[in-house]
Amino acid sequence: MAITVVGSVAYDTVTTLYGKSVRQLGGSAIHFSLAASKFTDVIPVGVYGEDFKDSDLNLLEASSINLSNMQQEKGLTFFWEGEYEKDNMNNRETIKTELNVFEDFNPHLNDLAKKSNILFLANINPELQLDVLEKVKTENKKSFVGLDTMDLWIDTSNDVLHKVIKNSDVVMIDQSEARMISGFNNLKDAGFKIMELSSKNVVIKKGEHGALIFTSDQYYALPGFLTNNVKDPTGAGDSFAGAFFGLLDRVNSYNSKDIFMAGVIGTVVASFMVEDFGVRALIELDMNMIYKRYITYIKSIGYSFIFDETQFKDYLNL
Repeated sequence: MAITVVGSVAYDTVTTLYGKSVRQLGGSAIHFSLAASKFTDVIPVGVYGEDFKDSDLNLLEASSINLSNMQQEKGLTFFWEGEYEKDNMNNRETIKTELNVFEDFNPHLNDLAKKSNILFLANINPELQLDVLEKVKTENKKSFVGLDTMDLWIDTSNDVLHKVIKNSDVVMIDQSEARMISGFNNLKDAGFKIMELSSKNVVIKKGEHGALIFTSDQYYALPGFLTNNVKDPTGAGDSFAGAFFGLLDRVNSYNSKDIFMAGVIGTVVASFMVEDFGVRALIELDMNMIYKRYITYIKSIGYSFIFDETQFKDYLNL
């Protein structure tokens, strides 16, 4: 079992109330892979530049992440700089974006990547998402597909995006994009409307307020985990997605209860991610830490059918 994720590889400079972190490892493919690797094998597909550090490649390899589909190109790695508001870390200002080698990103997937159980199409151009999707489905019609997107693609590539959604099993997007795609301001209405576009499941991410999960026969509202320190929210959504699909691949099942459990685990892992700058918290995270916070979280949210301590370990075959 394995997951293939297609997304960005980046260096980020981030300023928050807690300080400034310069050129920290980031990008959707990186955050996703490090989170998913806690549960299963991961194959990121991405591009990086000549400035990408050997130490960062070693860090990824040490997390048992398969780098055979990572491409190095001439030029610099994608760079993003942003600053979060001190009073409201849900809001941030982008100071600088330099696409660099990511501007001409053309994903190349080897046979191993095409045959993964799960394909996650992170927030990239829908034209690229569709191209990768078609290549994978040619090799593996049973591949379980998830996707993320953003307002830019909804505005500029909506028709192609709808084709990708139609062929996806899980649409995972932020609340503002859910409203844009659906035309509904109410998020419950938005979720069900997106399901009508042929997506079997929808996850609407609400940042610190958790997520809404829509399946074929259920609707769930998951609150966020109340962590003591939010130092850097960058990559929280991608780490949520990585843990979400990592759990699904580990249990090799995609029914409504599995989708819900994936949302619970995604929430738990993302709560660790925000407690430090960059990927530091993900590097230190282990299954015992996830398990302990899972127990704390489920006691606070009150869903009676969630697995207890013993059932959870059996579920994940720990």
